[in-house]
Amino acid sequence: MGSAGSGLADPDFVRLGEALQQRHRVQGRVRRTAVTVACAVPAVRERMPALADLPQLTVTCSDTAAGDRMVAKYDGARSGVPRRLAVSVLTLPDSLEDYLRGRSKQALRTNSRRAREAGVTCRRMGRVEAEVRITALLRARDEEELLPGVRADLLDGVVQAWVARDADDATEVIALTSVDGAFARLDLMLSAPDREAGPARYLLSSHLVGELIQRGVRHLAVDTALWLDAGLRHFQRLLGFEPTTLEFTRGGAGDVPPDDGPFPTPRISSGPLPVPAAVGSAS
Repeated sequence: MGSAGSGLADPDFVRLGEALQQRHRVQGRVRRTAVTVACAVPAVRERMPALADLPQLTVTCSDTAAGDRMVAKYDGARSGVPRRLAVSVLTLPDSLEDYLRGRSKQALRTNSRRAREAGVTCRRMGRVEAEVRITALLRARDEEELLPGVRADLLDGVVQAWVARDADDATEVIALTSVDGAFARLDLMLSAPDREAGPARYLLSSHLVGELIQRGVRHLAVDTALWLDAGLRHFQRLLGFEPTTLEFTRGGAGDVPPDDGPFPTPRISSGPLPVPAAVGSAS
């Protein structure tokens, strides 16, 4: 697909997402939406031209609990829209340097630099620290309904927790990721209420990409892009995400955790991001 008028920026795709969200908000029309859209991906693609040419990705998930969880995240539908349709997917290159290269990543590089200059650092957290920081963040955002699921995932060791923090150790952004083989999912990324417009989310996104590349991940996915608001859709586009229809197969042993277990001892700082010498981010 081209860059200017395709993917997350494609006007037809944007209008379709906005129309689905509008119908979802209208009382008494959710069931009608489900009937109109249907739950089968082929039927949806045939009825909606904006989805017909989306790239497709076949994901092989392991025959493990991690693989089961990954497939389950994209099972079913929301208001008739299959969860594996038009999923925001970032294809990862061989190195972080390759990811940061090019004009399309200018905003990512600029905002990451601003965050570093302001004293923001990124690192992986252990389970206890992650629960403390996430609990405080969700309470500050008045989103405590997410806590039980997050705590269960942390306790089970099925997610990795990451933080971008300022020079005073205050939480800027928190993210949760899960990995099964070469496929990863961004389960959660939330900014502190008074820092949502800051550059730290760009720095943490770059940090995550670098860590996942080192782990052998080739694709990072979120959820279907049809439900994104304008700000988040723009942020994902700056990071390089593209709407992609997923297909899942099963097999293999899955991802092998590092020697120090699912929650290694956190590093003090992520350090500076490598930036290509030839060149001088998501919400």
